[in-house]
Amino acid sequence: MNTNGLPAVAQTAWPAALASRPLLIYEPHALEFREAYLEAERLLAEPQAAAGSYSDDAPRYAVVDDVAVIPINGALISRGDYIGGSYYTSYGAITREVRRATADTSIRAIVTAISSPGGTVEGILGAAGAIREARLAGMPVVAHVRGMAASAGYWLAAQSDEIVLNDDLALVGSIGVYTMHMDVSKLLTDIGINVSLISSGRHKVDGHPFAPLPADVRERIQMEVDDLRLMFAREVAAGRPKLTAELALSTEARVYRALNPRTGDREAITNKLADRVDSLDAVIGKLPRASRRAFSGGLRMENQNGTPAATTPSTTDQIAAAREEGRKAGVSEGIKVGIDTERARISAIIGHAEAEGREQLARTFAFDTDMTVDKVAALLKSAPKADAKPAVPEQRASTSPLGLVAEAVTAPQEQAKSGWSKAVAAANKRFESIAG
Repeated sequence: MNTNGLPAVAQTAWPAALASRPLLIYEPHALEFREAYLEAERLLAEPQAAAGSYSDDAPRYAVVDDVAVIPINGALISRGDYIGGSYYTSYGAITREVRRATADTSIRAIVTAISSPGGTVEGILGAAGAIREARLAGMPVVAHVRGMAASAGYWLAAQSDEIVLNDDLALVGSIGVYTMHMDVSKLLTDIGINVSLISSGRHKVDGHPFAPLPADVRERIQMEVDDLRLMFAREVAAGRPKLTAELALSTEARVYRALNPRTGDREAITNKLADRVDSLDAVIGKLPRASRRAFSGGLRMENQNGTPAATTPSTTDQIAAAREEGRKAGVSEGIKVGIDTERARISAIIGHAEAEGREQLARTFAFDTDMTVDKVAALLKSAPKADAKPAVPEQRASTSPLGLVAEAVTAPQEQAKSGWSKAVAAANKRFESIAG
C-alpha cells in the first residue's frame, strides 16, 4: 500500500491488455510489474530489438560446474522472448531455456535463479510444465530464491525438486490471484461525457468501467479468481507434494520470509513453502555428481569413473504418461479441495446468525445455489422470519418475498443428506471442468 491509501494496482492507468484481467502478482510490486510490461511491449514493437532477442544457437543461461543456472528475474510476462535482464522475463524464454538445458547431455542439473514478484496468468502453465517435464526426464531441478518468489514466481519455484532461499530476507508465497475494476462513471459525468454501450449478448460487456459493478457480475468475477486460486494451489501441490492444496490455500496468499525476526521462526520452511537456506554456490556444490539422472528414462547416465554411459533416451510416451499421472493426482486433489470448500460454505450458511428463524430459506440457498455466504446473509437479513410454530407438510415457501418455492422440511435429515449429495456432485463437476 502507498501513503495515499490506494493499492499499488490502482495508482495509475493500466494497459488495456491487463485491465480487469486476473493477475498473479504480489500486490506491493504491481506498479513495478506495470512498468516492466509497458517496456516489454515497447521493445516488442521494435522489429530489430525483437529479432535480436533470441538465438537458436546460444544458451541464455550460465553454466557453472556443469549446472545450468537459468535466471528468472522481475515481472513475468506472456509475450516476447526476454530472459537474462533484471526487469522482466517472458514465460516463452523460460520454457525454451529449460528444455534446451534438459536436452544438453553436458548439463547435470538445472538451478532456476528466481527473483520475481509474479506476473500474468497467461503463459504460466507452459513454463511451469517445462520445469516439471525436466524433472520427469530425470533432470535434478532446484529453485534458488534470491529476493522473492511470489505469486507466479512461486508457482514456477514449486515445480522444482527443492526450493532453497538465499538468505534470511528471501520471501516466498502469495499463492493467490486478483484483479480490479475501476468505475470511472462519476469522473466522466463530472466532465460532461456520457458513454452508451450497445452490445448483443447479456454478458458481452460485463465488467465495463462506465458504471458501478453489478452484484451478479462481481460475483462471477470473484468466482473466476477463486477458481484460478484453486488451480494455483493444485499446481503447487502437483509439483511440491509436501505442500498440499489445502495447506497452500490455508496461507490465504500470505508471503513468508526465511526468518521471522520477531519470533526467530524459519516461517517459510515451517509452513512448507521452502526447504532450506543456502547460497547459490553452496546449492551447486551440493548437487549430486554420481548420476546426472536417476530417472529410468533419463537422457544420460554416468559410469563410476565419470565417463558417459550408454544413453537411454527419454521417450515422449514416458513423459506423457508421467504428466497424465500427475494431472490425475492434481485433479483428485482439486476436487477434494472443492468439496471441502463447498461443505464449509454450506455449513457457514446454515449456521449463520441470519439463518435463525429462516432455516428453510437458508437451506434452499445453501443447497440449491452457489451464492457466497455474505450474499446469502444479506438476503436472509431482508427476509421475514418464519413463525415459531412447528412446520407442517402443507407449509411452503411460496410466500417468500424472494419468490422461492420449496417443499416443507418434513424430513430434515433426508433433505440435508440429499443437499450434501448435490453439493458434492456440483463440486466434482466444477473442478473436473477446470482440469479438463
